[in-house]
Formats: sequence, C-alpha cells, structure tokens
Amino acid sequence: MAYIFVADDFTGASDTLATLSRAGFRARLFRDVPEPSALKGLEAWGIATPARSLGREDISRLAKELGAKLAPYSPDFLHLKICSTFDSSPEIGNIASLAQGLADALGIADIAVIGGQPSLGRHAVFGTLFARGPDGCVHRIDRHPVMSTHPVTPMREADMIRHLATLGLNGLHHVGRGCHGTEFPRFYDALCQSDISAAGMDLLLSGKRLMVMGSSSVAEAWLAAKPARERPALPKSRSNGPILVFAGSRSSLTTTQIGAATEFSCLPISPIELMEQGLAFDAAQAWSQERLDRGQDCIIYVTADVAPNISAADLAQMSAGFVASLLASTKVGGLIVAGGDTSSAIVNRLAPDWLDHAGDICAGVPILRAGYEGSEFALALKGGQMGDVDFFRRAVKKLRGSSSGS
Repeated sequence: MAYIFVADDFTGASDTLATLSRAGFRARLFRDVPEPSALKGLEAWGIATPARSLGREDISRLAKELGAKLAPYSPDFLHLKICSTFDSSPEIGNIASLAQGLADALGIADIAVIGGQPSLGRHAVFGTLFARGPDGCVHRIDRHPVMSTHPVTPMREADMIRHLATLGLNGLHHVGRGCHGTEFPRFYDALCQSDISAAGMDLLLSGKRLMVMGSSSVAEAWLAAKPARERPALPKSRSNGPILVFAGSRSSLTTTQIGAATEFSCLPISPIELMEQGLAFDAAQAWSQERLDRGQDCIIYVTADVAPNISAADLAQMSAGFVASLLASTKVGGLIVAGGDTSSAIVNRLAPDWLDHAGDICAGVPILRAGYEGSEFALALKGGQMGDVDFFRRAVKKLRGSSSGS
C-alpha cells in the first residue's frame, strides 16, 4: 500500500514529497485526491490543501470531503502533514479539527503526534516544542522571534499537550524519548534523529490503523522502519528566462531575505492595494510585466501594513489572482512563492496536474516540477521561517540549472 499524506498547505506538502523522493520512493503531489489511473507506478502520494488559512466550518467540510474521497484507498497509515512549528488556532487553520474530521470520516480510531523534526531544527522534549530561529539559536516556541509573533497564528504556548488540547485534541498521552507508547492518542518527543526512528518503529509495531500528525518527521519515522534504498539521481532543473518571486509571507525572516536580494527588482504592494485591485494593483502588474519581459528577476512582496479587516485567506486569494494574471501575460523561467497560505492559493489557482520533486534549495524547500498547461514549470515554495538570509539568490541559482541533487 502506498504512503498517503494530506497536508495543510503546499510548502509543507512539498517538503514531505521531497523527503519520500530522496529516500527512493516514486512520489507525487496532487491538489486533490486523484483518479486511480493517475497513481499508476507511484509508491507514495499526497494532497496539499489550503487548510492553514481556513476557518473551523470550512476545515470540517474539507475533512469530510477528503475523507469520503480517500475512503476507497482505506489507508492503514495516514500522515496529516502540519507545520513543524505547530502554529494553529481554534479559529484559523485548526489542525486538531482537521485530524479528527479525517479520522472520523475514514473510521480511524487512533491518532498519534510526532512533536519534532530535528532535521529542520525542531525539537520536542518533555512535551515542549523548541525551534531554531533565524539567529541560529534554538528557542522555546512561545519565545521564538518569528513564531511567537506570527501575524495570523502566533504561538503563545510551548507545551504541545496543552496547545493541542486548546485546539480540541484532548487526552494525549506523552511518550518520552525512546519510550514505547501504551495508549492512544499519544504525543512523541523527538530531540534527535534516533528519536524519530524509535517513534516510527513503535507506531508500526502497534498493528493499528493510524492517523499520524506532524511535519515531514512522520515520513522520516515511517521510512526508518523500511529497508534503505539508494537515493535516486534526479534530473537537473533548468529554467530559461527571468524568475518571478511573490512573497505573501510577512515574517521578519522573509523581510530580511528580501532586503538581501539586491540583484532583484523589488516592488512592495500593501494588503489594501492588493485587495482593492485599483490603480496601484494595475501599476504593480505593469511594473512587473515590463521588467520580466526584458529578462529581469523580480520580487513582488506584500508589506506588513496593518489591515484588520482583511483575512489571511482573502489576501492569499488576491495574491493568487495577481500572479495568475501576470503569468497569463508574460513568460517566466520559474516561480518562487514565500508564505504557506500564499503558496497554497497560488498553486491552486495555477492548477498544475501534478508536482514532482526535482531537487533541493535548502532544508525544507525543494524544487518542484509541475505539470502545467501541457508542459513543465519550475516552482519553489518557501515557508515564512525557512531559509538563510541569502535564500532568494540561492534559489534562483538552483532553478537556473545547478545540479538538483546538490
């Protein structure tokens, strides 16, 4: 049976896709549950959803719809891919509601959570989550310089048992490092990679149908219980033409990365200007098209201006409209999107048939090849807290033909 994962956004989904691909599994990412004919030859596949930006009612509806579509596949191990920082709230992007809704729809009684991803600098100890910050230091998640001030879902609780309970996932049994779980639902600590392997072995030995929540560490845990395979040679990703970057992420790290991208033409657009679609919107479209047509790499970024009456979901949808309109009028060599909600909205608007892993830019950010309008399209999706200061410079170099395996 194939490894199946459902992600709450496209940035995280692409990381899990890459994790499985690097391990030698034939994997592909879709926007919805595909027809069986589209799965021929695949050993792993996933669905990326916009759940991170959805309200509670919309998430419940999404869980029921996806559950009904997944039911014929009757997965014994379903990975619910969530952000490694667990940022979520009862009202927006409720990961517990999504998990419980999917589990109910699929008749899965047992839920587990893997709390860390050491390969990304995320660590869970004594049920408490820590994450490496842009300063290179590891912070408790409620004191993290980016996640504690997230504009939509700030993390104010580091105790994951308490945090998930506020979202509706109650009664989690804590499983310490290297220990065996005895009851479900359960939460696994993970300080180092061996803890991930131990959690994977423990889960698969349980013999139960499972819904396992967590970042790509869930895939790492599952892979640890499988025979090792040779890492496949990936094709080089070569993109001719200018690169368009659209940054919907307003995190402090993304802002710093934009400031360091001095070789790009950069244009700010405020949330209000984006939503109004007035003269400023049209001027931004014209500015972008003029520079892309003459081969200049461009960054369009949404400013951090306060817009209290604009929801994250609406802003992401308007961002998607901006990018789709621009790509319909000019040819680019590749697209980079910063921001989880923004990535999901843009990819759904462009509606590629599939997404494959084609290389890596940095930890957590792979290069994707998308089946798009009868051809292929190079794409990279970056979460707001991912990458070093020189991320955009490195990303363009990768998209333009560096070896995808490097």
